[in-house]
Amino acid sequence: MDHARPQSVSHTSLSHTIMPPSTLSHTITPHSLPRVSAPLPSSGLSSASASPAVTAPYRGSYKPAPPALRAVFAARAAGVALTPRDMPPALVAHLHQHWAQVQLAMRPVSELHVAAWLKKLSLLVTNPPGADTAAAQCRAMFDVCQDIPAGAWCPDARLAWARQPPRNGYPTGARWPSPNELRTILLPFAQRIQQDAAGCRALLAFFPVSAPCVMRPASVPSGAPFSVPSGDPSSGHPAP
Repeated sequence: MDHARPQSVSHTSLSHTIMPPSTLSHTITPHSLPRVSAPLPSSGLSSASASPAVTAPYRGSYKPAPPALRAVFAARAAGVALTPRDMPPALVAHLHQHWAQVQLAMRPVSELHVAAWLKKLSLLVTNPPGADTAAAQCRAMFDVCQDIPAGAWCPDARLAWARQPPRNGYPTGARWPSPNELRTILLPFAQRIQQDAAGCRALLAFFPVSAPCVMRPASVPSGAPFSVPSGDPSSGHPAP
C-alpha cells in the first residue's frame, strides 16, 4: 500500500475534527451512522449483533479468562467429559463473572467509539489525519472494521500498533494505519474474545447462570419428621 507521507499538521487537528462529540455531530453526517455489525467469519459472535452498539468508549482492556478457567475451556474443547466435581463453586462463580465481561466485550462497536479510539491513536503516530480528512478516515476505518467487537478496541490494541518494529526501514508503528492494517492489528484481540465466548457457552450449558432450585416436599404428614433433601451432586447445585 502507499503510506501517506508525514504532514506538518499538529495532533490537535484530528482531535478537533473527530472529538469532542459536539464537534463530531457536525462532521459525521446521518448517512454515516453505525450500521448493523456483521459477525466475524465462523466466529460464533453472531449473537453480538443483537446487542446495542457501544456509544461510549469501552473502559479498559478485555481481560482473558483466568488460567484455571481456560484449562477447563481447553479440556471441554478436546472432548473431555466433565462432571460437576471438575467445577467447584468458586470456578463456577468465575465462569459466571467472566461471561458477563464477555457479553460486554462482544457488543458491536459504533462509529463514535471508533472515533474516540482513533483520537488516542493519533497521539502515537507522526502523521495523523488533518482537519480536512479526519472524518473521512474515521468513516473508512469503521466501514472496514465494524465487525470487530467493542472489547477489541482497547488500549492494548493501540500499543500493539505503535510497538511494531520497522519494516524494511519503514517505521510502520509510527505512521497512521490504513483500514486493512488496523483490522489486522485488531483481529487477534477479537479472536481472543471469540475463544473465551465459545468456552463460556460450552460450560454454561451445564452450569447456567440461575439461582439454585430449592426442593420442597408437596406435603408433610402431621407428626412426621421433616427432613431436608440433600443436594444431588449430578445437578451441579450444592445441598440447600
